[in-house]
Amino acid sequence: MPINKNFIIKLSDKILLIIVVFATLFVFAAIFIFGGSIQQILILGGIIYIISFFTAYGVSWSFSNRIVNLTFKVEEMAAGNLSKKIKIKGKDEVAQLANALNELISRLQTGVAQNVSVHKELAQAKTDFVAIASHQLRTPLSIIKWYIDYMLCGDAGELRGEQKKFLNEVYKSNERLIELVNALLDVSRIDLGTFAIEPEPTDIIEKANLALKKFSTEIRAKKIKLEKRFDALPLLKLDPRLTTIVFENIISNAVKYTTENGTIRLVIKRAEPNILIKISDSGCGIPREVQPKIFTKMFRADNVKRIESVGTGLGLYIVKAIVKKSGGKIWFESPSLDLLLEKDQKHDDLPLDKRSQGTTFYITIPLKGMKKKIGTKKLT
Repeated sequence: MPINKNFIIKLSDKILLIIVVFATLFVFAAIFIFGGSIQQILILGGIIYIISFFTAYGVSWSFSNRIVNLTFKVEEMAAGNLSKKIKIKGKDEVAQLANALNELISRLQTGVAQNVSVHKELAQAKTDFVAIASHQLRTPLSIIKWYIDYMLCGDAGELRGEQKKFLNEVYKSNERLIELVNALLDVSRIDLGTFAIEPEPTDIIEKANLALKKFSTEIRAKKIKLEKRFDALPLLKLDPRLTTIVFENIISNAVKYTTENGTIRLVIKRAEPNILIKISDSGCGIPREVQPKIFTKMFRADNVKRIESVGTGLGLYIVKAIVKKSGGKIWFESPSLDLLLEKDQKHDDLPLDKRSQGTTFYITIPLKGMKKKIGTKKLT
């Protein structure tokens, strides 16, 4: 609703009007008693001044009070409270402003409600579709894997060299599809809040070693120096499946993006009231401009795409969700200060932009263990 300027009477106009009225009264009174003494005129002037002062003060105080109340209402709106409209009195500038704010509240109530509703419906539909599609894909992919295994083992007849080579490529592609489908299922369960956390006494050092063992072939092939520093720790109340997912995702990235003869360092130590896990690598690092996006879905930095073209971009999103829901925290630093100084000493002759930057991921898990979470599904 446009403001009608014809009805607005500014505060300054009100005060000026009061002063003019009382000054006029003073003049007429002075003329009326002109025959009186100067002392009488001054007394009358003083009385009129006092009356005009208190009248102007009263108008200003009322105006200020309304402004303060209006400010509180605006602050409530900023905090998201759109349930109450502002009471309007008069037709001055404050009333016009209150009227404009009421109009804004009405539009926000309608628009915000519609936008939130539509957004939730679309998000729910998208998550449901991903969950259903991923679930339906698992069965045919598993059947394809079984038949390829059957043929590669020679049970369906002897294979020639090229046939075996082609089947191995099909097998690898099928494994990547299975990995993607499992990751999409995990993401949908995280987004829906249906995944369970079931803590039980778990040896976290054993889980770390098993994850490293899974990538031992790649570590040896790239001649990566593996350093392990583990404190003696008791059994912790952890979900074994989720702990494995966390270790495997972070270690997998470290192995992929660390060049030959690089270093990976895994540290697990007590840091009251938590367990601190540090996984450092001397790899390509994470460019500063993309670091805020690292834990978002489907994101992969350009520098890692050049090294490893295949990847879902979902691993770190899943890891962060697990750690956060478990009562822990995860963050990273890149360049890795843990390894950068050592690396620089070995390659002082290289320019800074040619040196490996490295990354260190930090994870804390409470010593008391993960928080139990009721859910209908388990992460894969």
